[in-house]
Amino acid sequence: MTILLAGGGTLGPVTPLIAIVEAWKNADPSARFVWVGTRNGPEAELVRAEGIKFLYLPVARLTRYPSLEWLTLPWRIVSAFVMAWLILGREKPSLVAVAGGYTGVPLAYAAFLRGIPVWTHQPDVKPLLSNRLITPVATLVTLAWSVTAASFPKAKTEVVGNPVRAMMRAGAKDRAANRFNLDLRLPTLLVFGGGGGAKWLNQMCMDMAPKLVGVANVIHITGVGKMKPAYQRFGPHYHAVELLTDGMNDAIAAADVVLARAGMGTISELSALRKAAVLVPIPGSTQEANARVIGESGAATVFSQPLATLGDLEKAILGLLGDELKRRELGNRLASALPTDVAEKIVHRLQRIVKK
Repeated sequence: MTILLAGGGTLGPVTPLIAIVEAWKNADPSARFVWVGTRNGPEAELVRAEGIKFLYLPVARLTRYPSLEWLTLPWRIVSAFVMAWLILGREKPSLVAVAGGYTGVPLAYAAFLRGIPVWTHQPDVKPLLSNRLITPVATLVTLAWSVTAASFPKAKTEVVGNPVRAMMRAGAKDRAANRFNLDLRLPTLLVFGGGGGAKWLNQMCMDMAPKLVGVANVIHITGVGKMKPAYQRFGPHYHAVELLTDGMNDAIAAADVVLARAGMGTISELSALRKAAVLVPIPGSTQEANARVIGESGAATVFSQPLATLGDLEKAILGLLGDELKRRELGNRLASALPTDVAEKIVHRLQRIVKK
């Protein structure tokens, strides 16, 4: 049996599908996987590291503002569909699986015309346009959030949560303590802004550092190219690194409080490990809807970047660092709001579809 997965451009569509691959391999070691992503996206390295065959399609999407790309869009749509049709004919998958991203659109329609079932997963609260386009030809649509259900047809839609890779739950606080020389008598704050870091969060963290280092360990992941010599002056309790290519699960396991953006990968990992979070979504992005739902359910402390002040962040973070009961309460609420131990359940559902 071959399963064809599609997604890329960012890691948003990739990480939940990797979790599905892991669970499917556990259920059926004979299953074969093929991934179709983008030519220059960050997903190829991660996918190949999992031993999955990687192919790519040209991305055919309408840019938000008028540009020369609009003139070539019809050609790119036709080209992507033809390539998708040929890939499906060559790989002969039993299922096409998508979790957002425009790469999946031509594959979904080509699969529909070939009689291949299509599953698409919607991780974010705000429906992705790509998933709206795929839904008419999808056999099954799964959602991370119940509030999103009204945007999809009830007959083919199920709310399941968002799958997280098993390795995230295998993080170890003691490994992080050794790596960063943490003082285990103090709570730990983890700060990161996603794969590329976040300039605003970096600046806020640096401004808060004099108050933080007296009461907590700080693990600050700045993002590549964003390290500053100034970070070294905050003393032995402040640990700044550009990137964690491995050990991110250990860093999250060690954290008592996390200051981060509100991407679904981040939220899902924090939910899986029941972490108290202070979230600042990227302005004008789908992260804002994610953060709003979490904030309204009392599952995290949420700030709007344009409105947040240094004093606001200091008060929230220092308050959580000093209140273990509140931290535990937030972590449990986040885990309840977004189930993440769902990969096996989704795989069983998909296997029933394939066997029909």
